[in-house]
Amino acid sequence: MGDLHAAKESDNDMTPFSDNYHADGQSADSCPVPVSLSYFQGIMSYYRIAFFLLLCLLILPAQAQEREYTRLKGYYRVYQATNSMLTYFIDGMMEFYIPLNDSTSETAEAGKGSPFVDRKFLGERRRKAPRANGDDTFVRMSMPNLEQNTLMESIKGEEYSTRNNCDIYRWADLCGRIAYHKSPEQIPNRTAVTITMDNLVGQPGHEIDMSQMKMYGIIARMTSFEERETYRKASQGNYTLDSLTAAHKSQTFFAHYKGEDEDDRIDVWSDFYVTDRMTITESQLKRIRKEKNHVWTFTIPSSVPELDKDVAEAWAQMVEY
Repeated sequence: MGDLHAAKESDNDMTPFSDNYHADGQSADSCPVPVSLSYFQGIMSYYRIAFFLLLCLLILPAQAQEREYTRLKGYYRVYQATNSMLTYFIDGMMEFYIPLNDSTSETAEAGKGSPFVDRKFLGERRRKAPRANGDDTFVRMSMPNLEQNTLMESIKGEEYSTRNNCDIYRWADLCGRIAYHKSPEQIPNRTAVTITMDNLVGQPGHEIDMSQMKMYGIIARMTSFEERETYRKASQGNYTLDSLTAAHKSQTFFAHYKGEDEDDRIDVWSDFYVTDRMTITESQLKRIRKEKNHVWTFTIPSSVPELDKDVAEAWAQMVEY
């Protein structure tokens, strides 16, 4: 019985839960398995390579999906006539940064706060008539500021309809027109399209009260507001700011300062002509925003149409301010 008990104790020592047990039934003392340092180094090297490949898989898609923008560079000019006399003239160079259509949803979310795209002024020159009083409020508020939704896209709402003769109606009122013509960039076999819209159609008396200008001590009403945009003709019929070549607006106000009785007629024209376009990434845009422009001089591009003769002659009599 003692031998049998000893045998059972020996069997218990060979269970899988024993520190001295091997799968082949031999004890560790009778069958040692040497493990070298190079074995552990190989295992660690394998995990390092696997971690590196996983990191690449995470980083590369993020770089490939970096948001892109169209960088529109161009020349602008904004000028004002007060009672038919040219009084203020501001021109220069500026850029707009337009998110591309295939940008991520974060771009669309970021743009919900404002209907306008980002802009940056690169150069500016200010001139005024010698007898002007220096109040260029109407010119400043008419600086080019492109909306994310183009005029051509804005007429796709149910309140608009386009007739066969290219007239545009808002409900039953004629409010604009579309015209097809040769490209202003003088590119062979390229057609351009221009849309002109009257933004005051449907307003009572065809005017609106400019009550927001009371903070400047000005009582004003707008009686005319016409916008015009020109694009490269799109084959799919979708006109975004990527295809824009020029944007114009003209406005007429009747205004006077508090304490005065008679209104002055104020006409303001705002022109923007695209001279260059390129695609940039979001990281490039961040650097551009941080850069401070130290050179405000510029040369008017040769592609920009000349001023009317009367305006050019009046401009020559102006002084810088």
